[in-house]
Amino acid sequence: MAERTLAEQLGGPLPEGIEALPEEQKRDLAEVLRDARHRQAKALGEAGEEGLRYVPALLRGAVRKVVGL
Repeated sequence: MAERTLAEQLGGPLPEGIEALPEEQKRDLAEVLRDARHRQAKALGEAGEEGLRYVPALLRGAVRKVVGL
């Protein structure tokens, strides 16, 4: 799978300060941003699963489907 560029990850043109960075630093920033988003997605998934502990067992499947877990 091709890695997304920093501009693609940010969803638009880069701010001037970031655009002025050398390509290597922009690649490093893109990698750090990608890793942070992966960690965030994992943490959100874990939090969602943890929250399901408070839902009655018979409803958990339906709740998972509704909230997209």
